[in-house]
Amino acid sequence: MRILHVFETLPGGPATYLNETVPAQIAVLGEKNVRLLVPDAHVSFLKNIPPSCVSTFARKRRLTALPALGAAVARQVREFRPDIVHAHSTFAGAIVRAISALPGQFPPVVYCPHGWVFDMQTLGNLKYPARWVERALVPLSRIIVAISDHEYQQGLKAGIPADRMRVIENGISSRPPESVPAQWKDERTKVLFVGRLDRQKGVDVLLEAAASLGETAVFRIIGAHVTNRDHLKQATPANVEFLGWKSAEEITGQMAVCDVVVMPSRWEGFGLVALEAMRAHKPVIASAVGGLQSVVSDGVTGILFPAGDHVALARAISSRNRESWARMGAAGYQRFMERYRSERTNQELMDLYRTIVSKPSAESISRI
Repeated sequence: MRILHVFETLPGGPATYLNETVPAQIAVLGEKNVRLLVPDAHVSFLKNIPPSCVSTFARKRRLTALPALGAAVARQVREFRPDIVHAHSTFAGAIVRAISALPGQFPPVVYCPHGWVFDMQTLGNLKYPARWVERALVPLSRIIVAISDHEYQQGLKAGIPADRMRVIENGISSRPPESVPAQWKDERTKVLFVGRLDRQKGVDVLLEAAASLGETAVFRIIGAHVTNRDHLKQATPANVEFLGWKSAEEITGQMAVCDVVVMPSRWEGFGLVALEAMRAHKPVIASAVGGLQSVVSDGVTGILFPAGDHVALARAISSRNRESWARMGAAGYQRFMERYRSERTNQELMDLYRTIVSKPSAESISRI
């Protein structure tokens, strides 16, 4: 069985997902049977992937790179001859499925949105045509993998048939990356943020909350801007430190010395950082959006608060002492071990692939 994974972008959740699932598939199927198609500018995000499994396409700007992605997909299908093409995220999903509708044979397509595009707040009224496009492309997907129950439910609301979706929740390895030791000595509550510094991730909400907690909490922010920083108009409070991008090993070290991890996202398909925190025995304060509502057990493994509400976020951060956070972190670790290990995710993906490949050829993919 040969699997071709297609990614149009990697930073953030897609890279974490790739690095958790693809090495496991390579271990089972062998290097010759798994291939990645990724942007040339994002190769540095790959971990434990043999170079022989990686092909690239030129990507400087997102929209102008799509023709290059389409040509690369067609070339890989022709040369690599995969049994399944697994397309990740909106643009890769659209390009792969559009090419599959052209004359000629094309392998079955598995599509994973990693968060529906029509869930994005910034889309405005464009979310309605985005839903229409997703519905129109459904016949070109053998199955759509929803990474959370929220994503599945949103798909149903958008008119996507239940029998064309399968929930396979995200997971990460129970063994964290080797830690780079970190120091963080402060009597205040130590709050860690990990993610892109963009509107979706709610860094501006975090800064507003931090400004009111100078005597109560101290913050470290790991991440960088991937587009622009126009949404961050406020000054950086004295109790906030920006660390920039860090390696997985450095993030492990920073999580080890914090009290709580915060995720003030405005929308989120799943929220893999929450799993990283739970694996590290840390509680999570998160916006009550998307998959985070399932991952974080409110009042048990962390606290959920209304998205965009910096007052509620500040209240949540100051609501517990260090001992209480530690108890929540222990409960979060137990929840992670029971539900969110990548071993389960990887097995369910492989079972799905095998089911698709074993179906008779007469059940070939439908055409629009």
